[in-house]
Amino acid sequence: MDLNDLTPEELANVIAEGSPMLTVCKPASEEDHTEETSLTEDTLHPVSKESTVLSFSWEMTREDDPEGIEVEPQEEEKETGNIEEDLCQAKTEENEIFVVEMTKTSISLVRGRGCDATGCTLNDIIMVAESSTVTLVPRGGGTFRQEKLSNVLIENLATHQYLRGICSERIVYASPNPERITIYYYKSSGLIRGSSGLPVVLNLTDSNCFLMCCKQADRVLLKVETCEKQRLKQISKSDESTLSFVFYMKGDSARRRSFESALYRGWFINVCNTDTVGVATPDGRVDQSFLFIIQK
Repeated sequence: MDLNDLTPEELANVIAEGSPMLTVCKPASEEDHTEETSLTEDTLHPVSKESTVLSFSWEMTREDDPEGIEVEPQEEEKETGNIEEDLCQAKTEENEIFVVEMTKTSISLVRGRGCDATGCTLNDIIMVAESSTVTLVPRGGGTFRQEKLSNVLIENLATHQYLRGICSERIVYASPNPERITIYYYKSSGLIRGSSGLPVVLNLTDSNCFLMCCKQADRVLLKVETCEKQRLKQISKSDESTLSFVFYMKGDSARRRSFESALYRGWFINVCNTDTVGVATPDGRVDQSFLFIIQK
């Protein structure tokens, strides 16, 4: 019985008869009505918030194959499909990649409702940046371009001897008598691992003699070789004859430097037996024979 349909007299009679059962209905508030209405609309609403670290691995898939499953082409398409593949390989011979640099970036994960404990379907990842720069970089390629130079003394931390070289005998040695070394600093047009260091070339000042690395059997040797300075203005990473002159210079908070061969990674300049200078692999140990102090 709906009490709204009764007159006051009829309502009084009903209440006076025994113990009537009344059901109290709470009218819906405007907020509840708005929430209920909005939830039924075809919109997305945030349901939770959390802080996390996202790691992305982007790869391209065919639009008609969203799961990334390889589709076997039909017999009539096999021949042309292979031709297109070869042409694509020829155009991307250097295996180029895009590097996207974004500043002040916000990342929003938009997903549909109805997710359960087993997970849910991701709909969109929206990335909004204040500014972005897209760079095309050849993977494993690129060049080093000479930018500046500095005439210095290079002292070994363990022996307190200075690097010197004899161009005519093609040797590098350590001596208590300092000799000026010119460090040429380079900028890379490609990707360098964060721990690689700054690419440099070491020159015996006022000469065309440079320190370089070469390999004999399983050994890597440090030598002095002559080279036209103009040839080293720009060094291609695919040209081993000039890349052999490049070293990655790394430093620490105490301004101690190490020099790793760019051509033979893992081989560092070191001073052993007081005056013998060569390259060796430190095998992860901290050894002062691999560390140098640069004095201006």
